[in-house]
Amino acid sequence: MITRLKISLSSNALLNQRYSYQQNYFTPNIILRNALMFSLNNGDNFNEKETKINQLGTEFQISTLLGKDAEIYFMLLNEYYKKKLTDDETIKRIVFHIECGLKNKDFSSVF
Repeated sequence: MITRLKISLSSNALLNQRYSYQQNYFTPNIILRNALMFSLNNGDNFNEKETKINQLGTEFQISTLLGKDAEIYFMLLNEYYKKKLTDDETIKRIVFHIECGLKNKDFSSVF
């Protein structure tokens, strides 16, 4: 069972630089949750062989990052990738999709 994860350093930097003004209105977990869903909606796809994931950024409790509906997010990822993901696979994909969402120039239009 996943209880916590660390976002990437890149996501950390983007959150603190590009989206710092949003933190006056939204907590980081809400911004990251939206980035995750934005990336899934855009069809971004994690490729184990081509994608390098670092988890050296800020650590979040899953209950804080995804809220009381964390299981729904896990089920969405399983459906998106059409398989039952292991905890490690789930964490890597969440970190990947958060970073993709934050990097997308159109993400700021969500707010």
